[in-house]
Amino acid sequence: MKIAQVVSTFPPYQGGMGNVAYQISDKLSNLKYDVSVFTPRRNFFDHSLVSYFKIHRLMPILRHGNAAIIYQLLWRLWKFKIVHLHYPFIGACFPIVVLKTLKRKNLRLIFHYHMDLVGQGWKNIFFKCFNALFLPIFIRISDKIIVTSKDYLFQSLLSKYQERFKDKIVEIPNGVDVDFFKPSPIRQNMIERYKLKNKKVILFVGALDHSHYFKGVNYLLKAIQNLERKDIKLILVGDGDLKQVYIDLAQSYGIYDQVIFTGYVMDEELIKYYNLCDFFVLPSIDKSEAFGMVLLEAMSCAKPVIATDLAGVRQVVEKKVDGRLVRPKDAKHLSEQIKYFLDNPIEIKKYGHNGRKKVLEKYSWDIIVNKIIELYNN
Repeated sequence: MKIAQVVSTFPPYQGGMGNVAYQISDKLSNLKYDVSVFTPRRNFFDHSLVSYFKIHRLMPILRHGNAAIIYQLLWRLWKFKIVHLHYPFIGACFPIVVLKTLKRKNLRLIFHYHMDLVGQGWKNIFFKCFNALFLPIFIRISDKIIVTSKDYLFQSLLSKYQERFKDKIVEIPNGVDVDFFKPSPIRQNMIERYKLKNKKVILFVGALDHSHYFKGVNYLLKAIQNLERKDIKLILVGDGDLKQVYIDLAQSYGIYDQVIFTGYVMDEELIKYYNLCDFFVLPSIDKSEAFGMVLLEAMSCAKPVIATDLAGVRQVVEKKVDGRLVRPKDAKHLSEQIKYFLDNPIEIKKYGHNGRKKVLEKYSWDIIVNKIIELYNN
C-alpha cells in the first residue's frame, strides 16, 4: 500500500501540522508501510533528517509565506493508493482535485482537517473565496475526513457540512511521543546559563513568524508586565520574522531582562526546556489554533498548562485538572492564571501528574496511528 502524506510545512520548520505529518509518517514506516512525504521546498531544510520514509521537497511555482503552489503533485502522486492531505494547503488543492477526479476509486483521499483557513486583511478575503470554492469540493470527493476534535468541528467551517457527510467524518486527535517527551531531571548548566536560580520559569514554544500571528505572544508579554514580579522568567522558544517585534515589545514593557529568546531549538534540546519550566503557556487568540500539540508535549513532561478557551484547545486541557483556561486576548485574565500557579506550587505537581497520566492513556502516537491504520484499511 503506497501512502502519500501531503503537507504545506515539514520539519525542521516548527509547526504543528508538519510535526503531525512527520509523526504519522515515522510510525507508519516503522510498521513497514510504504510512505512518502510531499512538501514544498523552503529556503532552509535539513538534508540529514533521519527517516525511514521518503521526503520529496518540491520546488514551488509560487510561494507566499507557508502557501506554495506545487502542480508537480498531479503526476508525482499518480501511483499512490492513498493520498493523505493535511489541510489547509492551498497550493496542493487544485492538483489533488484533478487527480482524484481522474483516478476516482483507484485513489483513496484522506482529508485531514487541521484548522480553518483564516487570516487578516486581504488574506482573509482571499481565504473566504478559497474556502467557498474548494472546501465543498474536497468534502464531496474525500473518502474520509479526519477532525482532531468534535468540539472544533462544530465551531469550524466544516460544521455546516457535518450532518450531511457525518459518515465520512472521523475524530482522531493529534498525539505525542510519550517515550521522548517525558519527565527528566533539570539540567544544572541551563539554570546557570539563564540565571534561573530561585526563579519560576514559564515556557512558550512556537514559531514566531507572521504565519503564526495567532499564537498571542504579545498578550503573554503583557501578562508578564501585569504581574510586576521579579521572581519569574519567561522563555520563548522559537524563531521567525516576528521575533524582533516581540523583543521590542518586551523592551517597551520594561520586562526584557525577564524574557529569554532562545531562537530555533531542535527536539533533542526542546525536551530540556520542557523539563526546565514550572509550567507552560499557549495564549493563542483565534481558531487558527485548533489543537495545540505543544500542550501535549508539555503535559507529557508532567508540566501543567495554561491555554486559551478555544474550540479544540479546550478539549485537550481539562480545566482545573491538568491545566487552566483563559479568555482569548485577555492579558489580565492570563496574568491571574499565571499567578495561581506561582502562588500554588503544590498544584503545579498535581496538575503535572494528571497531565502525564492523560497523555499516556489517550494521546500516545502509537494509539493515534493505530486509529489511522484502521481508517486506511477500511
